[in-house]
Amino acid sequence: MAPVHAEPPQELAADERPALIETSSLVDFESLPEDRKRLLKLAIAVAKESPWLPYRFGGSDPKDGGFDCSGAVHFVLTKAGLTPPRSSVEQYLWLKTANRLMEPPANLTDMDDPSLKNLRPGDLLFWGGTYTPSDGRKLNITHVAIYLGKEKSDGLSVMINATDGRSYRGKKANGYGIYDFRLPSAGSKSIFMGYGTPPGIEPHWQRFLQLER
Repeated sequence: MAPVHAEPPQELAADERPALIETSSLVDFESLPEDRKRLLKLAIAVAKESPWLPYRFGGSDPKDGGFDCSGAVHFVLTKAGLTPPRSSVEQYLWLKTANRLMEPPANLTDMDDPSLKNLRPGDLLFWGGTYTPSDGRKLNITHVAIYLGKEKSDGLSVMINATDGRSYRGKKANGYGIYDFRLPSAGSKSIFMGYGTPPGIEPHWQRFLQLER
């Protein structure tokens, strides 16, 4: 039986397609450990290998015609040889159970806050409150992305994820690609819930401990 493919996505205006960047555009990319470099290369390659992957609820493979946020992370991490769970809340608990989750203060709005000092490219980023879940989840985790680091051109932080409405340098887009990593503004319903290194990728603090021995 021939494989079933999703219908081609509806064409959107060009300015709604997400941005793409090269790893050479990222600050300190070449100094990252090999497992983190490989993860970032794969994450960016998935976007480049498809002409456009729009946001599609339930999508977890390019054959689905698009991704939702946790489906994109699941696909990329699996492609990197890791074994992530499927949903954003399960991915959050995956890190928490492995003692790899950094939980910042509630309603964090300052990118220079000390609670973000351990954030490294390749870490997962989690938000809550971006929509009202209807699946009975006990934790309000509603969005996940992969942190890429800062761009050389302007020093601003970027991430790669599937979304409908987030922006890159002021331009909103739809789909899997590059977006600004920004904390929610004061009074926003959205809450930044934390970040951490997915199991299977060496945490940077363990690497530093090994170098000191």
